[in-house]
Amino acid sequence: MRQWAIKIVLLIMCLATRLCFGDEYTVQKVYSGNRIKTQSGVKIQYIGLDVPSEGRFFFEECKKANKELVNNKKITIEFDVKKKDDDKILLAYVYAGDVFVNAQLLKNGFAMAYIQPPNQKYADLFIALQKEARKQRRGIWAFEDPSDEPYYVGSKGSRKFHRPGCRIAKQMEFDKRVIFRTKDEALQRGFAQDWRCNPLFKKREEKKQWSNQKK
Repeated sequence: MRQWAIKIVLLIMCLATRLCFGDEYTVQKVYSGNRIKTQSGVKIQYIGLDVPSEGRFFFEECKKANKELVNNKKITIEFDVKKKDDDKILLAYVYAGDVFVNAQLLKNGFAMAYIQPPNQKYADLFIALQKEARKQRRGIWAFEDPSDEPYYVGSKGSRKFHRPGCRIAKQMEFDKRVIFRTKDEALQRGFAQDWRCNPLFKKREEKKQWSNQKK
C-alpha cells in the first residue's frame, strides 16, 4: 500500500513538472533577441524581454547575443501562467544547459525587462538584472540618454512607456494612462520603452555616428 502511495506522489510530481516545463528542443533559427524557432518548427517568444525590432538600433547586437547562447543547441523551456500569445506562439523561459537565457540576456544588456501579467514569475529577478546592467552600462545601456523628460506616459494595456510629446502618448485615452515621474520609476515597474519614440536612448544622429565608427 505504501509503495502505491509513493508511486502516486511521484506521478503527481511528474505531472506538476510537465505543467511547468516543456520538452527538449534544438534551436534551428534565431529571429531576434527574444524569438527563436526549433527544428520541429515550434516558435518560442521569451517571456519578460523586450528587444529592438528589425531595422532599429541595436537589433543585430541583441540577435547575435541570443544566437551565441542558443543557436543549434538543445534547450528546455519553462512555462508561466499564459503559455501562448495571440498568434499561438509559445511564451517561455528558455534554458540552454545550465544557462537561463532570458536572465543572461538581461544581465549583459542585450534585452530590457518587459513584465506582462500574468507571466511574472521572475519579475523581481529580471528587474534587478536590468538595474545592474544599466548601472554598469552594459550592452544597449551604454547609449542611454542621461537627460530626462518632465514625466513619462505609460500604457496600462501595452505596458510600454513614451515621451510626453510622443504622438502615441497624446492619442492615448486618459483612463489607460500611467504617469511616471522618471524613467527609473517606469523601468522599476517592469514597463518597457516604446521604440517608436525611444524615451531611453540617445538621438538618432548620435547612434548613426556610432554605427559608422564600427564599420
